Order: sequence, then structure tokens, then C-alpha cells
Amino acid sequence: MSDQVLWDRVAPVYEDEVFDVYKSDKKGVLKKMVQSHANKTHLAIDFGCGLGKALPMLSPLFKEIVAVDVSQNLLDMAEKLNFKNVHLHQADLAEKKVKLPKAEFLLCCNVSISSNNARNFQMLRNAMNSLKIGGTAVFVLPSLESMSFATWMLIKIYQKQGVKFNDIPKQDISHLSPEFHPVFKDGVFNIEDTPTKHYLLPEIISFFNNDRFQIETIDRIEYDWGTELDELPKNVKAADPWDWLVEVKRIG
Repeated sequence: MSDQVLWDRVAPVYEDEVFDVYKSDKKGVLKKMVQSHANKTHLAIDFGCGLGKALPMLSPLFKEIVAVDVSQNLLDMAEKLNFKNVHLHQADLAEKKVKLPKAEFLLCCNVSISSNNARNFQMLRNAMNSLKIGGTAVFVLPSLESMSFATWMLIKIYQKQGVKFNDIPKQDISHLSPEFHPVFKDGVFNIEDTPTKHYLLPEIISFFNNDRFQIETIDRIEYDWGTELDELPKNVKAADPWDWLVEVKRIG
């Protein structure tokens, strides 16, 4: 199934089925990062805009926004938001080249997360290549470290309850099912029956730092534990789960 067909099918249930980073960001670090790049003379790209969750934030901050997505159904929903300075564009973001105007700013929020890493990294390259020299891209990427930590916490909680690993309900550790073991090395985990790419910090650093681009900052977007576990026991203290927030500048 192509990405376009998949996301066209998801569109009617997007609000209920797709995790909302913007609502769940506990400390508002993503919004603060985007606001730090606000400029009413600049063009911004929402790369993988979905149904337009970021557009209410982006529209007042930039002169124009190009919102691009693979799904025309999602773009039709985004169009109903009726922002006058937003231009919608349908494209396969993982094609060898995506024809977009060069922008001073780009936002790409949990877009490169399929089970196909060749497509994931081509999307990231296409996003970065859509920047003008001196421009900045902000990426939100699922954290493999956070996924590993959440799994460790889950197993530990069950152990405290006297439940051995083999007796943990299968639905709670479905992302560790044997059929997914071969792709763990690629950072792909089964999240609610959907293979989802997660990124290691060293992987991020090695990919984004090169002779044309450099990482400016790496931060965490932290979420409540309810996004990972049904309930964290009151006597258990742990760091919050997170996605990576990566700020990348084009230097050449």
C-alpha cells in the first residue's frame, strides 16, 4: 500500500488515531522553537502537514506557508481552516526530488516514521534541501531511547507486581513481538499495530551534521506517561517519555 493510499484512508479518523504532538507537548518547547524563528517577511514550509495541526501556529508568524502532504484527503481537510497565507500542495515527500520553493524555515513533525528507512531518510533529505542557505528546519522525531526506557519501565512495573516477563499481557509488549526483532536494528517498533521508525541520538547527529547542514540544537518534547502506559504507579518516579526536537541549519 502506498503512503498516499494509506494516509487517504486514515484521513477520516486522523483526529482520533494520530498522536497530537502540539497538544501533548508538556512544556511547549516546539511552539517556543517555532516562535524563535518567526519572521513576517519569510516563507515557511509545513513538510507533511497532515490536516493542518501546525497551521494555526505558523500562519501568524510567517508571510506565507506552503503546506505539503502526500494525502489529498488530508489537504482537503486542511483547506477548510481557510488561512489566507497558506498554500496547499500534494506531493510524495519521499520522491527523489520534491519541487517546492526554497524557504527560510521548515517544520517537519513526526513525518519520517514509516517502516521503510530508505523513504524516511529521503524525506529528511528533501526537507533539508527545501531550505535556503541560512535557513532552518525543525524536525520532531520519535526517540528510540525513550521507547526503550518506556519498555523497561513497563517490565519493571510488572515485576513489582510479581508478574514475570512471559506472563505480561501480549498487547502491552506487542512492539517486542518476534516478527519485529529483525528490524529493531533499524529502529522500527510496532506501535498500536503500526510499524513506526524511532531514532537514536547518535543516528540523528551523524545524519544531520555534514558539509551542507549543521545541528544547532537538540531538545526533548516531553509527554505525560499516559501516552505510553495506561497508568504510572504513584510511587514510581521516572523521566517523562519524549520525542527528539532537532534544529538544523543549512550552511552550504
